[in-house]
Formats: sequence, structure tokens, C-alpha cells
Amino acid sequence: MRFLHTADWHVGRTIRGRSRAEEFAAALAAVVDAAVEESVDALLLAGDIHDQRSVSTEADSLIFETLIKLSEKRIPVIAIPGNHDSPGRLAALAPLLARIQTTAVPKVLHPAKGGVVEISSRDGRERGLIACVPFIPPRRFSDAAGVFEDIAAGFIDFDAGMGAMMKAYEDAFRPNAVNILMAHMFVSGSQPGGSEREVTLGSDYAVSPSRLPSTASYIALGHIHRPQRVLGTGAEARYSGSLLQLDFGERGQDKSVALVEARAGKPPKVSELAIDAGRALIDVSGTIDDLERLKAEAGNSYVRVNLSIDRPTPGIADDIRRALPNALDVRLILPERAEEEAPPSLRGLDPKEQFIAYYGATHQSAPPYELARAFDAVYEDIAG
Repeated sequence: MRFLHTADWHVGRTIRGRSRAEEFAAALAAVVDAAVEESVDALLLAGDIHDQRSVSTEADSLIFETLIKLSEKRIPVIAIPGNHDSPGRLAALAPLLARIQTTAVPKVLHPAKGGVVEISSRDGRERGLIACVPFIPPRRFSDAAGVFEDIAAGFIDFDAGMGAMMKAYEDAFRPNAVNILMAHMFVSGSQPGGSEREVTLGSDYAVSPSRLPSTASYIALGHIHRPQRVLGTGAEARYSGSLLQLDFGERGQDKSVALVEARAGKPPKVSELAIDAGRALIDVSGTIDDLERLKAEAGNSYVRVNLSIDRPTPGIADDIRRALPNALDVRLILPERAEEEAPPSLRGLDPKEQFIAYYGATHQSAPPYELARAFDAVYEDIAG
């Protein structure tokens, strides 16, 4: 059987307030094209479909259009929620999604009651079992494990509990089927992509690689944005990664989806298919005299500018943004002082002086006259 493993779409994510809808549309079109060209039997969507639980209509349209295109090509989709998704919303949409060949498993379910999805190959000769494990926060583990009475009753810690749950799904695998575990989780030893929520990558959320089922034909993971193979597991396990460089922590990363060819009882063949529809995120460095060079380096990429200046210069960051329309951040770098002075205490300053000090430290200049007048008006309203 052939599968396309993808995850962490994060549709709806903006960058510094700028829409990336065109990039997401192009990336999702590339996913559909890859699934069609490779004649896959199913697409595995391992969570974080949306970027926010409160979903924009634009994001919904992009996702539904993608799922419909896959359905029109007779490619079924199996999807689980990640920590950015709303499980309740996915549960409400599940009956409608089923009409376009998308099976949504919005919460932890017993293998015999929807937790393992069975599919067949295009020619009907092979059967596949997809064990689906949505994102589970440690504080909610006991609730999620309630479908397994023995696991919930004997729960000690998150890692051990997740291991017991993985074993319950592994027990549902069949030796004559292609057995796949799809999960949205943080596996110890994985290398973060750079823009994930750090709180969900701590030791409290970590699952040991040895807890993953060794009899699986393949383990399709979501949550980490850097594409990578997971080491220390008994079966082939991978994070497919995000589709775009979502923030500057992901700059320089190549994005892809994973094409998986698997047969019952045999190691899978896995290859990465590049997704290069999104703009690159890059750093450029120089002085104001290097502006033409910086423009050439920037090209069509989103840019973070590190600008070296001799002294604080009012408005220089705005000048750079006008010259480089794709400059999202401008970081001004002043020469190091021979003796670093301790910053003055703000405790003895009145609110207006504190505001001026804050603005000066942030922008290396005094606030514009209009902004200072606006501060006065707001402060008078509050104080008076």
C-alpha cells in the first residue's frame, strides 16, 4: 500500500500580521498533486490542520477545497486533531467530512469503536489498519484513557500511560495487514522545528521512543515542524514536518511530505517529496550603505534585517521597511560601549517619562510629537 504522510498544515497562520493564504493554497495544491501523481491509497493527516481553534472562513475554505479535490481523485483521508485544532469542532464536522472520504477521529477511541480505521488498497488486495491517537495533554490523560478502563485505573505517569495506550492499539494490529500508528505527540529525542509551542515540548509531554509499537509497519507523527526520522523506535517512525517555514525559527529548513510504501510484515520504503511552494524566511545583515545588496539577497523571501548603525537614528527602521517591503523585523545593532552603563531605574519616573524611556529603548529615538500627544490624552482620561 502507498500512503502520503503529512501534518502540521497550520492553515490560517500569519506572519507579523501578513496573510499567507496564497502560500498555503500553493502548498496544499502541491500536496494534492503529489498524492495523485503517486497514486496513493490514502493520505494520513497527523494533526494541527488549523493554526487556531477559532478558525477563519479563509482557512476553512482552503482546507475543505483540498479535501474535496482529494475525494474527487478517490483518495481517502484519515485525520486527527493536534494541539492547535478543536476536537469538538472536528467531531461536529466528522459526519460531513465522511461524505468526501475524510475519516476524522477527533478524540481517543477504543480500537474496536473507531480508534482503528480500516482501509483497502486501490486494487482491493491489501488491507490497512490506521491506529489514530489525537493530541493528549498530560492533564487530560486520565479522561482520554477512560475508554481503556485498565489503563485509566493504573495510570502513574504520562510516559508510562502513553506506552500502555500504544500497546492497546498494537494489540489490534493484524499480521496480514499494513499496520500504521498515526499520532500527534512529542517523542523524546526529536529535534524541534523552531516555532512549535515550547510548553508542549517539555519533559511532561514527552513519550519515550521505546513506547511506540515495534510491530507497526510505519508510525506517522505530527507535532514537530522539522521533517525527520525518529530514532530509538522498533519501527520506522517519522515526523513529516510543516508545509511552510512558519516563523524564523524554521528558516533554512526544507519542507516535504513523506511517501510511504508498505507491505504487511515488511519494512516500509519511505521517501521525502519536496514542498517548496512557500516563501523562504532569511536573515540579512549589513549597514544602510549595503541597502542594494540587501535588496538583492532578499529577493521574494520574508526578511529579518540586522542593521548595524553608529548611533540612534529616528525613523531608520521605517526607512528600511519602505526599501525592503518584505522586511518583517528590523533589528538595530549599536556599537558596544567600552563600559556598559547600568540602565536607569524607572521607579522614580512619572508615567509620561516611563513611556518616553520605553519608546527610546525600543526604537532608539524619542516618540513622535503626535504619539506623545496621544499618550497625554489617554493618560488624562484615565487619571482624571
